[in-house]
Amino acid sequence: MNVLVVDDQYDVVQGVIAGVNWQELHVDHVYPTYGPDEARAILHTNQIHIMLCDIEMPLENGLELFKWVKAQYPATECIFLSSYSEFEYAQEAIQLGCFDYILQPARYEDIQASIERAIHKIHANTQRQQIYEYGAYWRQNEEFLLENCVRSFMLDPGKQPQQLLRDLSNVNFSVSPHAQFCSILIQRTNSNKEPFKYELRHVLTKLIEPYHLNSLFVQLDRVNYLALLYVEGLFDVPITELFTQFIDMIQNELGYSVACYISDIGHPDKLKLHYKALCHMRQQNVALYSKVFTMQHLKEIKDSSFSFPDMQNWSMLICHGSSKTVRDQINSYLLQQKQLGIMSAEFLARFHQDFIQIFLTAANQMKLEVNDIFFEQYPYADYIQAYTSLDKMIELVNFTLDYVQEHAIGTHSTQSPIERAIEYINQNIEKNFSRAEVAEAIYLNPEYLSRLFKKEKGVSLNDFIVTRKMEISKSLLTSTHIPVHIIASKVGYSNFSYFSQVFKKHCGLTPIEYRQQA
Repeated sequence: MNVLVVDDQYDVVQGVIAGVNWQELHVDHVYPTYGPDEARAILHTNQIHIMLCDIEMPLENGLELFKWVKAQYPATECIFLSSYSEFEYAQEAIQLGCFDYILQPARYEDIQASIERAIHKIHANTQRQQIYEYGAYWRQNEEFLLENCVRSFMLDPGKQPQQLLRDLSNVNFSVSPHAQFCSILIQRTNSNKEPFKYELRHVLTKLIEPYHLNSLFVQLDRVNYLALLYVEGLFDVPITELFTQFIDMIQNELGYSVACYISDIGHPDKLKLHYKALCHMRQQNVALYSKVFTMQHLKEIKDSSFSFPDMQNWSMLICHGSSKTVRDQINSYLLQQKQLGIMSAEFLARFHQDFIQIFLTAANQMKLEVNDIFFEQYPYADYIQAYTSLDKMIELVNFTLDYVQEHAIGTHSTQSPIERAIEYINQNIEKNFSRAEVAEAIYLNPEYLSRLFKKEKGVSLNDFIVTRKMEISKSLLTSTHIPVHIIASKVGYSNFSYFSQVFKKHCGLTPIEYRQQA
């Protein structure tokens, strides 16, 4: 608290400074000045809360100075000390808004009492201003404060439900400790879209309005939102049907895809437990299905069993240079599982484990340095966490198999002619090629290659090509649902009838019979 004393008489100024107990008033600084110009200089450089001012001064009187002070520093209180008792002076001082008008000579105790009252007024004004500013802040940030209450409760393991209810009450949002809650975690599954918090809340409000539900809506991050629906009595609302409709409305009206994870009904003391379950459900939705998930889904996932294709065959194909074929088969298989609606984090985690195992086996047989792949070429954290998302898993599969395909080419210089011939066959299994084309690709005479192949492998080159194509066909017939005529084209047969004849001659069954038997 700072005070400015203005009077053209030196004795008056010094008398006030000496006669008032400033320490008792908790005044920090008292500035003596002897004219309006000197007073303005002090006001420009210091915050002055109270000005004690004489009226009659040479050149400019105190009333003129106070007019200037009110214009420049309206919060400053003014107490006039004057030896003039004329009514006109007092009337003008009051009209200007001075705090007090004291006739001199006056006792220092009276001056001190007037200053003390001015200090009380300043403190009261400050408190009112703070209350006003807090109210304005609350009105402007009500939504943020409510969200922060819920977010901090859910994410802070030390916070108890009673504290959440108190925090909500402090921001004028009263919830009974006996209220029944249902928590819904809403996840935007097309993450390329911009945030749509207000549109989402508008659709939710419109949907629950007929059921007279109270709600708290919180944005957790760019793609996740939490809706807390509650009633003071019995929670009798068809929540699953309601949010199935909600997903359709979001898709049709806004063009967004969302997944909704719904908890059981419970009192506030169950909120954290339910939120944890919702997060677990969200982790299971690795394929980003746009549908409603309930607690029952967790039980179904826990009780489910998984079976995978023959990955040893994939490992063999990788080793023989057919990484592209394996990549296509895996992509087709994973997308098929997604369409069947059985994709979960547990499913993908087991697939991830088995795939990495067969990939590492193949990479070691091909003498590829695995550390170069997962530390220098591909982020190790993404490799470890690939099972958390179908997109990440497909990205990992594509990268690793492309890497093997690219680096397998560099091994030709150390391979024998027979090894190079087999590699060419594996890499071009989808083509209809001849013995001569294989020989030309590895820069050998066709007759010489045939004799060399027969001598080393015990079968003719043509028979080996047919056998290899049939092995791939059998694998595709048993491990995928690809139509038979597509399988024929994938192993280089454009004529389906001819393919069936060759397959039956080789396996004793037609392709369709072989698939049915398998």
